[in-house]
Amino acid sequence: MGCLAPLPAFAEAASPASKLRPQIGDRLAFATGARAGQPLAASDVLRGTAPIPAWPLDASGLLRDGSRLNRVHVLRLDPAALSVRAAPNAAEGVVAYAAMCSHAGCDVAGWNAETRGLVCPCHGSEFSAEDAAAVSKGPATKPLAMLPLRIENGELRVARGFTRKVGFAPV
Repeated sequence: MGCLAPLPAFAEAASPASKLRPQIGDRLAFATGARAGQPLAASDVLRGTAPIPAWPLDASGLLRDGSRLNRVHVLRLDPAALSVRAAPNAAEGVVAYAAMCSHAGCDVAGWNAETRGLVCPCHGSEFSAEDAAAVSKGPATKPLAMLPLRIENGELRVARGFTRKVGFAPV
């Protein structure tokens, strides 16, 4: 009778604090790349570039990355081009939208620079970044949740909670 091999090491379970939705005053941090986990400054978000994936970051430095519902895409748009629904939730043209599609829960990972639309690669839904992520092409029927922002000392901060529930409704 042989010994049982040890179970493989699994990532530690996410802490409850890392699963909390973004809180007022949280900073935003890069979600990917060489600067993953580092705070995202307003100056890092350039107009005309693809959205930057980000996580909320609490005052103690804890990333709120324990739930994919917290991941957002951050981008800078012309403030004059923002709709009346988007403008109050933007900071100097910088907007943040939930990265989970409202249709089937896929990761919204594409960017259409021509239409300034966030694109879900699963079923082709597109969301207008200038119009509070309103659906510009289905099958999604609901906009993405927007995360209201403010700029404080050059840092992007959460101004309020998401404008709507993040996620999707199963069909």
